[in-house]
Amino acid sequence: AVTNAANLAFFMVNLSHHLLADFRKHNPDSGIIDLKAYYRGFRYVREMLKILPQKPEPILLAQIFAKLTSLGRIHPLSTGVEAS
Repeated sequence: AVTNAANLAFFMVNLSHHLLADFRKHNPDSGIIDLKAYYRGFRYVREMLKILPQKPEPILLAQIFAKLTSLGRIHPLSTGVEAS
């Protein structure tokens, strides 16, 4: 059990390091908390879209995505999408 836990921990560190490297291409000041907030927000958007009767317009969807994925971030979002 200890070996499995240690291997899982090392795997998660390697995976988060790889994801953070890709994430920093568009958000250079971001850290692991920003990455976690982004993916948590992405999950919230996906779950919210499942309960809506129809899919929102693309512009509104981009604003919802930008707003929900920026909740909990430490560093500001550095993409071109405005979250109003």
